[in-house]
Amino acid sequence: MGAADTPIIAIVGNAKTSDKAPATAEVLGRELAKAGFRILVFSSEPDFLECHVVRGYVASRAALRCSIQVRYPLHSVKPAFSEQSTNSELFDWRSDNAPDWEMSFYQSLSEVQGVVLMGGGPSTLIAGAVARGHQLAMVALPGFGGKAEQVWQNLRPGQDLASGDEISLMARPDWSDDLGAECVHALKDQLARKAESARQQRLEEIRKEISIRRHAVVAGLLFAAAFAMVPIFLLENPAAWMVMAALFLCPALAGISGATIRLVFDLRQGSLPLSPQSAIATGALGLVAGGVAGLLFITAQMVATAPEHGMVAKQAARLVPFCFLIGFTAGMTLDAVFRKLIATDVLETGSIEAKKRA
Repeated sequence: MGAADTPIIAIVGNAKTSDKAPATAEVLGRELAKAGFRILVFSSEPDFLECHVVRGYVASRAALRCSIQVRYPLHSVKPAFSEQSTNSELFDWRSDNAPDWEMSFYQSLSEVQGVVLMGGGPSTLIAGAVARGHQLAMVALPGFGGKAEQVWQNLRPGQDLASGDEISLMARPDWSDDLGAECVHALKDQLARKAESARQQRLEEIRKEISIRRHAVVAGLLFAAAFAMVPIFLLENPAAWMVMAALFLCPALAGISGATIRLVFDLRQGSLPLSPQSAIATGALGLVAGGVAGLLFITAQMVATAPEHGMVAKQAARLVPFCFLIGFTAGMTLDAVFRKLIATDVLETGSIEAKKRA
């Protein structure tokens, strides 16, 4: 894997808030190089953190070609590190059209995978907030003062990538080379957790897409099965058993199909969670909604048509297309169907109540 494929860590802060800051920054630079990270720096001034991190990074002898990315505005003074004269191949110079360093600095934070914060002022505080917003891996060292301490105070396990143990690690009072290695290892662990979370999210999206397709196929097959009964009304002398089967099966199957299509639509829109239980329950509700709506329609037609002689098979067959449409619509709008059924007063009790009041 080349340098361009490795994660890049932005170095943010200054070395003015503590006498130990320069040495600590060198340790961090050395450990970042050993861990295979690239670094992003903005200034070569000795008061800033980058100068010391670069010194340790180069001294490690583990840095790869173009692994020190230097970002600066095109019309500003180009940074000059003492190490570039003997190790020029390690530096990757990136000028941009930003009018000032602030714009160049903050825009670059969206292109990194992590940040190291130490000391610093308002720009360090803002960088920490940006890093948290982008869910970047982060090491903020509060023991060296500055705004990095304020960033550390706001870190929360679960909200940020850093775990509770890693947040405590950053605040250990006695700094050592081993602690620097642990902090860099914490960056690696945070990036690994973020990658695993993204992988799991992608797998969930794939599983959801597969399940949606499966439901769509089932809905299509049921729709086709119900629709296949519709042409029975075109037959001259359909068998009575065929007509009766179509009248009762068609709205039920169409109801399941309509409810499943509604589920697929809602899942596509992201308005419903996906689970086997939701699919089974929706299918059952569609069956009931389509069956009840179809039965109500068939009963009404049989009562209203030829009450003395009964309905002949040819007449009954003409109801099949309507049963299909009614069942499918009931499945699609099953929530409205069930609200209507629940609100229906099956037993008229108005006269009884009136007598009680009399």
